[in-house]
Amino acid sequence: MEPAATQNPNPENVGLVRRAVEQDAAALAEALVQAWRAAYAGIIDAAFLKSMDVQQIAGRWAISLGRDTGEKPLVAVLDGEVVGFCQFGVPRDASAQGTGELYALNLLPACWGRGLGTLLLLETTAALRRLGYATAYLWVAEGNRRAMDLYGRHGWHDTGTTKEDARFTPALLERRYAIELA
Repeated sequence: MEPAATQNPNPENVGLVRRAVEQDAAALAEALVQAWRAAYAGIIDAAFLKSMDVQQIAGRWAISLGRDTGEKPLVAVLDGEVVGFCQFGVPRDASAQGTGELYALNLLPACWGRGLGTLLLLETTAALRRLGYATAYLWVAEGNRRAMDLYGRHGWHDTGTTKEDARFTPALLERRYAIELA
């Protein structure tokens, strides 16, 4: 069931959330790269952040969004432009079967503090609920205080579980946050 486009409850920050389409690939890639470079500065190796290639990432998004399978990300739209996204669905962790997962929430840094991250998070939580999940989880990088604060304000809590993501050097420590959806 497709969610209707949702208006931001803050009238000063008119924005909406809708499902991503293939034509959004470049905007999703730009949001991801800019958000990572801003949010992970000092957390992830600077050379890795600098090497992120918007065109390459956009190509992967175009392929993913062009498929008829899986849950499509939600995008935040401001003044007619996609400025961020939230990706979610079935859990990637084998031990979490039956629990939904929020894979990523990225927003252009120029749009931070306008309520669009909250709007994306609330719509994603509602979408996970509609998919039948009673609980959901996400992984957030240690040190990403802005994200941790956002999740905490909306009922997500630190479970105390951590893992290291060895794709990064040094390995990135991540904390598991969870929420009851029922």
